[in-house]
Amino acid sequence: MLSILSHRTFLLFFIGNTVSLVGFGFNLIGFSWIILEETGSEILLGQIMALATLPGLLISMFSGIIIDKMNRKWLLIILDFFRMVVMGIFVLILNQNGFSITSLFCVVFFMGIGNSLFWPTATAFVQELVSEKDYFNANALLSASYQVGSILGAGLGGMVVHSYGVEFALTVNVFTYFISALFIMGAPFIYKKEHKNTERIFQAMSRGLVFLKYEKGLLVFGLTSILADVAIWGSLSVLTISISKNIFNAGSWGYGVLDGLYGVGALASTYISGLFIKRIAKQYYLLSCFSLAGLMCVLAPLSPYLWLAGITYLFMGLSNNSARIAVRTVFMEIIPNEIMGRVQTLFGIYTRAMVIFSSLFAGYLVETYSVFSGMIFSMSHFLTSTVGIFIIMGSVAYRKVLLPRKMEIK
Repeated sequence: MLSILSHRTFLLFFIGNTVSLVGFGFNLIGFSWIILEETGSEILLGQIMALATLPGLLISMFSGIIIDKMNRKWLLIILDFFRMVVMGIFVLILNQNGFSITSLFCVVFFMGIGNSLFWPTATAFVQELVSEKDYFNANALLSASYQVGSILGAGLGGMVVHSYGVEFALTVNVFTYFISALFIMGAPFIYKKEHKNTERIFQAMSRGLVFLKYEKGLLVFGLTSILADVAIWGSLSVLTISISKNIFNAGSWGYGVLDGLYGVGALASTYISGLFIKRIAKQYYLLSCFSLAGLMCVLAPLSPYLWLAGITYLFMGLSNNSARIAVRTVFMEIIPNEIMGRVQTLFGIYTRAMVIFSSLFAGYLVETYSVFSGMIFSMSHFLTSTVGIFIIMGSVAYRKVLLPRKMEIK
């Protein structure tokens, strides 16, 4: 797996991406903590998390074409600088004028634009860099960069917020985007532009839809398996800080412990998943992963001690990220690179709509009922992903989705 890092372009992208993700961890804990400290409202926290995904819906009609038609390396650099400027302006406003809901909503909205474009661009860029036989290993390393960033971002971010405050943590976030842009800028990459392109705008936008029309098994697989990520980005982004604050009275450092241990488990999955996927059929592997992650959702709020809840988060990270690596590899094996951005965008519309609902409903459940009710709701995401695998296993037409092969564009 590590042999891919000998590819200089992938290595520099990997380092830059990891650095920016460390900053994102500081960003997430800083925003979560300032909202609860200033307002005490889990519902507002859910609204903020939902707002972060809204820009992806608004630009979704064009983002896939942007990713597929632009030089992806320079698009990543532009998005790093864009996020750096947006966050820098917010830090200045926070320093000069103090906290306000209006400025918070604005920065979350614009950061949502940058994030909603950056991550699918990164996936398409990696698919463009490596050969098909290296897809699984590349996905594992891409996931490793995310998890290293999560561990350092959550662990260090929780301590920094606790010791030095939110403003300092967000300033660190600003510099991580700048460093990330410099690393990616130094990555050698030859852009292979298509010179003969007579597609009209509507034709270009519809190619992802046409592809999924003929790949219904992939559509079912995507719509159900994606809900596992919706749980992490939606309901659990609200519930984790609430578990730390309301159940264990641990504040921001407790959030850092839970999120950091999730990252430890997810990082371990980048190695462990490679061992198991060679020995277990993908469908059974995914069933095991989704089931274990759902069980951990139930056990986390019932744990008598923070460290035990942290262990459940560790296993949640191990199982969910193992599934994510396998799912992304299936996407890379089936979806041609020239339309990867557009197909990802279609799934992204669905993902963001579900994240908005998941975040808002989780916030409502916590504030109206209990943290435990919210975690049961999170479990239902993984349960639906499990049901989706059973549907694919039971259909002769669909089960081929889990067999690696390269599909032709319809």
